Amino acid sequence: MSHISNKVSICICTYNQAQYLEKAIRSAAQQTILPTEIIVFDDCSTDETPQILQRLLAELPLLKIFRQDKNCGIAKNVDDCLREAKGNFIIRLDSDDYLLPDYTEKLSKLLLKHPSAGYAHADVQEINENGVYLNKRSLFRKSEFQSDTDALKASIKGYRVAANIIMFRKEALEKVNYLAGRPNFGEDYHLTCAISAAGYGNVYLKEILAFYRVWSDAGKLRTRRKLSEINGICKVFDDVIEPAYIERSWHLKILKRKRASLACQHANCLSWNIYSKDEKKEIALELVKLSDSLKVKIVSGMYLNDFGVFIFIITNLKSNIKSMIKAVLLNL
Repeated sequence: MSHISNKVSICICTYNQAQYLEKAIRSAAQQTILPTEIIVFDDCSTDETPQILQRLLAELPLLKIFRQDKNCGIAKNVDDCLREAKGNFIIRLDSDDYLLPDYTEKLSKLLLKHPSAGYAHADVQEINENGVYLNKRSLFRKSEFQSDTDALKASIKGYRVAANIIMFRKEALEKVNYLAGRPNFGEDYHLTCAISAAGYGNVYLKEILAFYRVWSDAGKLRTRRKLSEINGICKVFDDVIEPAYIERSWHLKILKRKRASLACQHANCLSWNIYSKDEKKEIALELVKLSDSLKVKIVSGMYLNDFGVFIFIITNLKSNIKSMIKAVLLNL
C-alpha cells in the first residue's frame, strides 16, 4: 500500500446498518492508496453500531468516530461528515456499500489529471441485502472528463452518476457550501448539479470500482416516499438548474419540457392503491409545482380516474425500446 500527495478522506455515514458497517470500513482501510482518515458519522443508531465502531477503533488508527446527539436525517448527517474531512479529496461512502481496493488510487489519479473536475465517479456492481450480484450500473458516456457545461445540460435528465459513491474535490464542496439547504431526498443529485453550476466539470471511469446495495422493498417504504422524491426534483430545478440556465442565458423551453416530462413520469404513482385520496391530492399538488403544464394536468387526471393503464402501456413500450438500444450500444 502507498500514499498519495493529495490527502484523501473517506466519509461513511450510517444509521442502523450494523450488519454492513464493518465491511464498508474495512474496504476503506484496505485501499491500495491509503486514506489519511476514515470518518464515520453515526446518526444515533439504536442497533449494535456503537459496539462495532468501538471494536474497530481499537484496531484501525485511521478511524475517527462521531455520533449525532439525535437523529438528524441523511442530508444533515452527510453534511456534518463531509465538513469534518481534512483531505483534499473526500469520498462519500454509505455504510451498506463498499469499495474495491483500487477505488481511491484510480479516481484520485483522474482528479489530479483534471484539476477543473469537482468530483470523480465510476461504475458500480449492484448487490442485494445478502450480497448477491444483481445488475451492473454503467453510464452511457465516455470515460474521463466532462465539462461543467455538458454536465449541466445532461443533469436535466436526472442524477448522472451510477451511484452516490463519489470522490469529491474539497475545494468544490467548499464553494457550494457542502449540503447546506439541500433536501433530505435527492441531496446527492442537488449537490452534483450545484458543483456543475459553480463551474466544475467531473471525471468518470467506465469501470466497476464499488459495490452498491439495492434493497428489496417488501414494506413499500421507498414507494411511500414519492412525495419527498418529487419535492427533491423540484428543488434541484428551482434552486440550481434553472438559475444556472438563466445565468448563462440558455433557453428555458427545454427545462419546461423536461419538467413536464418528469412530472408525467412520476404521475403514475397516482394510480397506486397504497395512497389514500388525500395523499394522492397532496402528490398531485406537488406534481403541479414541478410542472403546471396542461399535459401534466391531463395525465394526472387520467391516473386519478383509473385510465392510467393506457399511459402505462405506451410508456412501458418506449422504455423497453430505449433500454434495448442502450444495451446494444454499450456492448458495441
